[in-house]
Amino acid sequence: MKTTLSLCIFLFLGLGPTLAQMGTHNVDGSGSLLLDNEKVEVIKYVGTPQGDVCGIGQHHHQAHLTVALTDATVLLVENGKEQLAEIPAGAALWFGAGTHAVINRGQADTEFLLIYLKD
Repeated sequence: MKTTLSLCIFLFLGLGPTLAQMGTHNVDGSGSLLLDNEKVEVIKYVGTPQGDVCGIGQHHHQAHLTVALTDATVLLVENGKEQLAEIPAGAALWFGAGTHAVINRGQADTEFLLIYLKD
């Protein structure tokens, strides 16, 4: 009875679906998990102007494919170096594992899909 009540409270508060939406690579919860199966994990990130693009602050990614759903002007900060990049909607970019911060320097929201391949 106690276990059932605890489970009901957990589900009522909505924590079950929230935790399920994290995925393996969406550690800080800033993205939306779109697909997680035995082959891939797909996370959608939306970055507001002057906000984070694909994670909160300095963060780490495993190797992945990034697909831009919108045009984007972003500031990439990696290894103490800053690089401003213009990324057109539809661009597909492969990134090796690494740690960085990415800031939306444009005037509109950015949307990216990050696709992680699984073994």
